[in-house]
Amino acid sequence: MKKFISFSGGVESTTMCLLYGKGATAIVCDTGDEEPEMYARWDFVEESLKVLHDGDFELIRIKPRINVKGKDCTSLDELAAAYGFFPGSGSRYCTRQLKIEPIDNFLTSQGLCELMIGLNADEEDGRTGSFMKCPNVSYTYPLADDGLTREDCIAELEKYSLQPDFPPYMQRGGCRKCFFRSKKETKAKYFFNRAGFLEDMDFEEKLQDRRKKFYGINMNFKGGYRTVAAECEQEIELFGEEAIRETYKVVQAHRACGVFCHR
Repeated sequence: MKKFISFSGGVESTTMCLLYGKGATAIVCDTGDEEPEMYARWDFVEESLKVLHDGDFELIRIKPRINVKGKDCTSLDELAAAYGFFPGSGSRYCTRQLKIEPIDNFLTSQGLCELMIGLNADEEDGRTGSFMKCPNVSYTYPLADDGLTREDCIAELEKYSLQPDFPPYMQRGGCRKCFFRSKKETKAKYFFNRAGFLEDMDFEEKLQDRRKKFYGINMNFKGGYRTVAAECEQEIELFGEEAIRETYKVVQAHRACGVFCHR
């Protein structure tokens, strides 16, 4: 039976690749809108695990393809532009169409197989992750079954220098414009990746309909990225950029939207 690992690049999924990855295939769905650090992370883990498992390890990057009004969309930006609005709590099409459905489509073509999901022993009882049920797939939770907590996972990764080291604005995931990202995380991106922040702001302001109705990307702050940028500039004026950067070096991890974004 083929064995697959649901991979995200974070602590738990990397630990599964380390402990159970020999002879298995990790799969990750590329939304086309991950932070550059996440793409680098995927490459690093793949290269490292191939060495550790003597070549007996593979990471498959699944690319979604969604047809909207005759247009094939392969990234979150393309999909949001086709729909005319960004996903939110009332229409969370990002996880469903860019992660769950492409992975399910891939798995249904693999015959009888196992998918290992990275919920650790600290997770709430009854959680299954952001997965539908494919009849040909056995879903397993090896970290929880083996009693491995998040702390245990971090310790395992540190043995091989595989622990993630994401910037403060990526504490809850790699999706660049995730509507779950907190305002503090978004401000951290302004201070530590100004160019990336401005790219996100530019996309947000272009994603408006003919009535010029404002579609903000994030539900955690009103007024969009331009308002956040103005607040950041005010903080710089009051306290100086170096002092502010120290403040935003550590950002409390925000809640995850599911096992895909569990870091």
